[in-house]
Amino acid sequence: MSDEIILDFSDNPDFNTWLVENYLVEIDEYEFPSSEVLYKMSREKYADALARYAADPKVSLSRIEEKFPNPIAYYFYQATNNYQNDHHRLDLLKSCWEAIVFFLYGLVVGEARHRKLELKSLGIKWDKLWSDKLFDKLTIIENILDYTTKSGIAFCCSDIIPISTLGLIKKLNQERNGFEHASAKTTSQQKALYAELYPQLELVLRQLIKLEDVVVFRYHEAETPLYPRCEILNGNDLNGKKELIHIQKDNYIEIVDYFNSGSIYAQVKGEVFCLSPFIHFTQEAYETNAIICFYKQDKGGKFHFEVVSKSQDQEFEKNTFEIMENQLRNLVI
Repeated sequence: MSDEIILDFSDNPDFNTWLVENYLVEIDEYEFPSSEVLYKMSREKYADALARYAADPKVSLSRIEEKFPNPIAYYFYQATNNYQNDHHRLDLLKSCWEAIVFFLYGLVVGEARHRKLELKSLGIKWDKLWSDKLFDKLTIIENILDYTTKSGIAFCCSDIIPISTLGLIKKLNQERNGFEHASAKTTSQQKALYAELYPQLELVLRQLIKLEDVVVFRYHEAETPLYPRCEILNGNDLNGKKELIHIQKDNYIEIVDYFNSGSIYAQVKGEVFCLSPFIHFTQEAYETNAIICFYKQDKGGKFHFEVVSKSQDQEFEKNTFEIMENQLRNLVI
């Protein structure tokens, strides 16, 4: 590797912070930021250290817990740190795996709707779009990513979701019976099943590491339209936090008609789009923050959603998602 390698210092803020927090550069009574020292002294050594940082298992796991979209980060942290027993740990692992599928589905279909992709031409049927089967969701994700990649269409999700990773997720999907019948197993069998499934899940998450750059949020307020103050829904903490999100003017014009506190949004590679109708939120009167929920099925003329962190479903009237549903309908039917 050459010192002439093009590597912008500002492109790696997390790594730079990690260097400063873990390595002290002190000369006499003066302290210097270790990240800047390494970068200025040798781009090659900086790049090598960056590569080791990116590949470090412990660092990768902390990035998942701290920066991944809230549902995935929450269940992953709970499964690895906050389980009650072996049965509970398997349930949490299953919830993490399902959250990956649900979130990727909402993200990919949300961007497809935003970019007005003709989903009908991909053979995607209206009833399949609303299927409660995880296999159907994975197939639709794969079809969309394969189409945009081969067609050279600018599609943010193509850069963060490797199509090959979907194969690993499908393999986990085939292990569903192992999850579903875990309660009938002995403690030792549950431990063995966890030992078998956890490495597969971790491998999937490592391959999806670019999800750490997806900002999931809900609009809160704005003094200026292009810099709204939003509730950020990333990391394993469900309490949320408020930050400013910068939206490009052209992007804002695209979403202004429905950009409000009634939906969940994602910002991917600088592009903001709505994740409705498949990713939504609920908020009890006593709660100060929104909790993400995933669409499960159309039951009795109402949409039923699974609430993250709670063993309950939440139902919503269909007209809650009328704008997004009609936009999707125009692309499918």
